[in-house]
Amino acid sequence: SAWHRTRASSGPMFSGAKPGADADGPDAQISDLFGRLASACEDQSHKRALKVCEDLLKLTPGDFDASHAKVVALIELGRCADAVAFLEEGDAQLRVKLSFELAYALYRSNRLTDALAKLDEIGNGDGDDEQSKKYAALQLKAQLLYRVGRSGESVSLYNDLFTRFPTKTKECSSSAVNLTAALVAAGCSDKILQALKKIGTTPKASFELAFNVACGLLVSGEFHDATQYLQLAKTLGESTLHDEGLSGDEIKHELAPIDAQLAFCEAELGRTELATDLYKKVLSLNGSDAATNAVCVTNLAVLVGPRGEGGTELMKKVEKLTDGEGNVSQNVSTLSSIAATKKALVHNRAVALVHGNRLDMVKASLESVTQICGGYVAAALEVAVASRERRPKDAFVSLENALKDAVAAGDKLSQRDALLTIAQLHATSGEFGQAVESLKKAGDTDADGLKTSPAFVATIAALFDLAGDSASADSALDEMLARIGSHTTGVPCSATLRAADRSLRRGRPNEALVAYEKLVTTSGITEEEAQTAIAGVVKAAAAGGDLQKAETFSKNLVAMKARHDKLDPDLLEESLPASVVQRSKELLIKEGSRFSKRKNDATGVDGNSKAESRKRKKKKVLLPKGFDPEKNKQPPSRPRAVAPEKRKVLLQRQKEETRRTGRARCCAHDR
Repeated sequence: SAWHRTRASSGPMFSGAKPGADADGPDAQISDLFGRLASACEDQSHKRALKVCEDLLKLTPGDFDASHAKVVALIELGRCADAVAFLEEGDAQLRVKLSFELAYALYRSNRLTDALAKLDEIGNGDGDDEQSKKYAALQLKAQLLYRVGRSGESVSLYNDLFTRFPTKTKECSSSAVNLTAALVAAGCSDKILQALKKIGTTPKASFELAFNVACGLLVSGEFHDATQYLQLAKTLGESTLHDEGLSGDEIKHELAPIDAQLAFCEAELGRTELATDLYKKVLSLNGSDAATNAVCVTNLAVLVGPRGEGGTELMKKVEKLTDGEGNVSQNVSTLSSIAATKKALVHNRAVALVHGNRLDMVKASLESVTQICGGYVAAALEVAVASRERRPKDAFVSLENALKDAVAAGDKLSQRDALLTIAQLHATSGEFGQAVESLKKAGDTDADGLKTSPAFVATIAALFDLAGDSASADSALDEMLARIGSHTTGVPCSATLRAADRSLRRGRPNEALVAYEKLVTTSGITEEEAQTAIAGVVKAAAAGGDLQKAETFSKNLVAMKARHDKLDPDLLEESLPASVVQRSKELLIKEGSRFSKRKNDATGVDGNSKAESRKRKKKKVLLPKGFDPEKNKQPPSRPRAVAPEKRKVLLQRQKEETRRTGRARCCAHDR
């Protein structure tokens, strides 16, 4: 908006025309060119204006109005680099007068640091024009601060704009949008609604505002609320863009970032298939928004993995988003303004290189990964490289060094991650006792309540079982059962059932009964889990001598069983699992050459064996001696096989027939 105001002020108010000039003289030609330039500016014909400016500057080199109009036309045509080159080649006085235009062209050319330095040269004037220029410069500076990652300073500057220029800032619809974007980037998502209320607007004012509010909720982990705001943004966007005259495809391209964020919400809510389809839908548009495409490629690669459908191609695209020094590619440079996004891009590139087995490139990028993502991430990459190169000792050394650095820095999360990775390496090597020790140390860090996590306890119990120490496994599960006695929050049903079954098998029915009864009264479990828990109550109560309770709960079991009376058990017995059927088909196809076509048709397998693909040779028909198929169209009758006991009678009949035929011919000859 600031740029359009500058362009309007440089419209038809041109100098250079002299009154009473000769009609055929150079002054008249200059006057005519300025008139044509004014007409081109009013018609918004920037190509024509640029051509007229070049003609003017040939006649009047250094003319301020012609130079100003040329810079405006170049920026409007998207040739910002040419505008910068024209101003830098001109004199210093022109650069001072057009300092805002130069800063804007530098910003559009992605020279953000130079643009910030140029904005600082704009002075503070008292006139209305100077105040307008100052307001435009502050708007641009706030946006530049956001782009270079100084989001906190950007938020402060926007707040200052709403205080010093309340009318102009509120009239500018992009100010509220940019303010909310800066708040999200600065980690102040919880202040967005308060800031919008302060400036007198709501998320329903525009689809951009609703989208930014949704992004703030995503950062806070409120995915259900974020989904609702994203749906609101999509509805408002479709209505607004349709009113502006955009076509259906153009609207889809404009709203692609909303679909990308919806896919992220679906993935975080556990609906990975829907998220995958949404990401693929956005990428299939082939839009010009490189930043949105990069986000979709990165997140889809994480969901699909290197061995999933299209995973290899996605990994190659992820590698191109950053370089070995951690610099984001030029076409997606806007993503570098948010530290978390840049960290994810650098990390995912390194992971993609590991999966692509380009280990030398991974080693070369470890320094930048350490600076951007942290020491543990770099250590994890070193472990992955060492494991692929069959150097397990080096992997342990890298993790131990990362653990020491985390301890020295007091970073409990990094300590936990390093210890968990060490435990995983021990378990992979079959060293289950050492894996348990590393897990216990990770639990002692008390990061995110890991020690009381049911999954943590179940993993330790499983490692104890693998190590042959069933008593320690029972002890770990008994501790979890003790916590279940006081509360059930956060304990998965499967872990509780496993612990209760163990207690029942070890001859402790009372403890098992308490756990089973807790599950029966818990809401949110599946019907199968509820039935298993009731069956456990029946067994535990019977083992403990409480036959009345066992009989009471057994009636509930019968009632639940009645729901499945419609199932045909015979049909279930006859039908094979889908995995067995698929495996049998694969085996039949693999050994298709050993089966005939009839065999394949009977099993329903489309075999492509050599026996089927071989063309059958047409059998040659043997004709009697002297038989001419061209004269006799009817083929000779095939001799039929005769049983040996009837052959003598048949031969006798043939002799009699021959004798009778010959006698008849002789009689005819005599007549």
